[in-house]
Amino acid sequence: MVETYKLIAAMSALVMIIFWIGDYEWLWMNQKVVAVYWVGIRDYYFWGYCISPSIFSHFVTIWGHYYRADSIFQRSLSQVSWPSALTLKERVSRNLNKISIWEKKDSYFGYTVKYWLLSFLAFAVNIVWFVQPIVHSRVNEKEDVEDSELALWAAYIGYGSGYAAMGACGMILLLVLRRSMLHALGFTYADLLPLHRGMGFAIIFWSTLHTVGYMVHIGLDNALAEEINFDGETRGPQNIVGFVALAAMFAMAILSLPQVRRRFFWLFIVSHRYLTIISFAGTLMHYPYFMTWYYVVPSMCLYLADRFIPKIVQAFSVGREVICSFDENSDIVTIVITSRNRMEPLKPYYPGDYISLQLRSLGEIYHPFTIASYWPDDPYSMTLYIRTFGDSKNSWTRQLAEICGQDGKSVVLPMNVDGVFGDRMHDYLCSDEIVIFAAGAAITTFMPLIKSIAARIDAEAASGVPQNTIRMYLICTFRYESELYAYGDFLHQITNDVRFTSWLRTNIHVSRAEKNPRIAIANAAGTKTQDLTPPASPTESESIKTVAQEDTTVPQLLGDSKRTPIVSGSGKIAFDNNQQYRYKERILPTFLAADSSRVSTLHATRDLLITAALLIIPFATYIGVRYAPIEGRWDENGAWAQLTWNWCRTTEIYDQNMTNKCMWNYTMTPGVAQILVACLVGYLLMFIGRFVTRREANAAKVATDDGATSGNTRPYLESVLRAQIMDYDGTIAFKPSRLDVEMYIADLIANDVGMGQTRALRNDAGKEELVGKTTTVFVGGPDGFLDSVEKANRKAPWSVDFHRETWSP
Repeated sequence: MVETYKLIAAMSALVMIIFWIGDYEWLWMNQKVVAVYWVGIRDYYFWGYCISPSIFSHFVTIWGHYYRADSIFQRSLSQVSWPSALTLKERVSRNLNKISIWEKKDSYFGYTVKYWLLSFLAFAVNIVWFVQPIVHSRVNEKEDVEDSELALWAAYIGYGSGYAAMGACGMILLLVLRRSMLHALGFTYADLLPLHRGMGFAIIFWSTLHTVGYMVHIGLDNALAEEINFDGETRGPQNIVGFVALAAMFAMAILSLPQVRRRFFWLFIVSHRYLTIISFAGTLMHYPYFMTWYYVVPSMCLYLADRFIPKIVQAFSVGREVICSFDENSDIVTIVITSRNRMEPLKPYYPGDYISLQLRSLGEIYHPFTIASYWPDDPYSMTLYIRTFGDSKNSWTRQLAEICGQDGKSVVLPMNVDGVFGDRMHDYLCSDEIVIFAAGAAITTFMPLIKSIAARIDAEAASGVPQNTIRMYLICTFRYESELYAYGDFLHQITNDVRFTSWLRTNIHVSRAEKNPRIAIANAAGTKTQDLTPPASPTESESIKTVAQEDTTVPQLLGDSKRTPIVSGSGKIAFDNNQQYRYKERILPTFLAADSSRVSTLHATRDLLITAALLIIPFATYIGVRYAPIEGRWDENGAWAQLTWNWCRTTEIYDQNMTNKCMWNYTMTPGVAQILVACLVGYLLMFIGRFVTRREANAAKVATDDGATSGNTRPYLESVLRAQIMDYDGTIAFKPSRLDVEMYIADLIANDVGMGQTRALRNDAGKEELVGKTTTVFVGGPDGFLDSVEKANRKAPWSVDFHRETWSP
């Protein structure tokens, strides 16, 4: 199944690339293909070799996307353990621990081989778009042309760059889809975003070159006044609109800079949307030709479907209300989302997947967050942990924290969900060793990954066959000790449960003293937390020393003997053997045990039906309007005559004004109708889904008021939320110090981590190769932390596959 849908996606992409390259010569320079205003052979080629492959591959991609639990992810996860009888030499000889060549990253930029290949293809297609018109115009140049050589070349360059800009406009939206044929080929959203930005730069470059080329040409012909006016006799109005489109592109580029995008996300996303509309509309009005629009149609079809379908799917499957709480000690907002009345499980989500949330009272923008929960634990809910530390008072997350309350009180809110999204490849799980550096809330990216590995190893151990397992080193840092408990009992479990500690080594750092120091007091009723008033003005190091109690019973972790001792937490309760048995009865479920295949089939079927409605109905509208005889005939007395097919008044009145009108009607109207119908269908389905969910929620509330509790979801929400937050008891071991990345890397190297590529083995050809244990390094957190770890990684004398991870795109 996996290889089949990949093959179909690859063939579809190849057909589209060949069409893009040969389109100019086949359909625009071929004298037999003359129809522009009405349907003709050009339309048939366009529908058959451009639109159809893009739509068909999208259906295949969606269907294959839902089977990662049984195919891609499970195949990668199966490599975290292997029979003990299989030696390292045998694993190496069979390439069982080698990452695919396509997933290898260059050491400087950090991009994969497949990314550079796709970038080269995109660059080559742009060059072809630019060169083809110039070569054809030069070869077919008329002998009686009066323009100078410089004026001719300026016109050629303007023509070729304009054609390239139009082609790039059609390609740029394909690179920002969350699900497309490129994802079926193994590309991730994070892989494609840099190329999306690069394509945006290409559009601005080609558009600027186009403007300069024609301005030089017009200036040398002394026709500047004629070509920039509103008399309707020349292209003056279209040229002015072109300047407006170019200005919008430059404004969009400036507002997309990282300095603006990261600090003013709302400004970035809003300006990006409206300036994109202005740029596209201005470009199409500047040159209202059929060629301009049809390059945009395929990507516009898929873009609208990509934006509507996840919202519609979740409107039918996710509960209208979510529950949240805010812990002011850790600055963490916890959000729990559940399925609609718990009638069916949520769509299976995997390590690294994310969703986007919209709270209408805080604006119309959707904000992306990584899913922290592990789907097999509870297929009917998902959990998010959102960090608010350092955010401005006007930021979305800070306002959300104020709404979600304080002191552990929960609040139920109506939220809209967009997603689940996720396309991360997990080939790195074939590595012998994985090292993770995580700062703060970035730990949520790795929580479901660690749980899924533990579940797989535990399932294999139950088979009774002796197993060797992957070795993982988790090195994380947090600001406050309270944050260790904000992520449920995850950190406590991975440092005490033998099903984790047998293959996972964890080091936890806390860099600051508590804002409100607390102690845990044990009594007959259990453990109770008390807040203490902080000292008047202690230094940070003094505060840590006063609350941290060293405990020699804590097992030594990597590098402990060389630096700050581990403490058992700031509470007065020491560790005992019961901590190790706390999770003995807790099951570690796998995706297969949770019946992910059946759930995936259910959601895939619904997704495909909605996709069909959002792609086929609008495209049928496009075809219908293309066939419609928009222009009619007037008789000599000015009366409206019978509509005729395949006719435009330029056959009788040939002037620039009439040509522009005919071009607009026959080339723009079908596309505009398609967009309007797609939006209408999308909003209608979204409204129906949310209306049904809201009605069920209101019915449940009425039933609760009448004494029935079966339909009441509030207790369930409360119970799930309660399980995601661990009461402070001072039992999570940590180091009261800042994380020294370089010293940790030195310790890892001293323990032979990342040094597996120094062992020589003889391959099948008889040559010796430096192959052995493979190591993958991940780092997640703020940009400053990512940069510091990446810098230390480059300086270190080890051989690793390095990955920068973000909390969400």
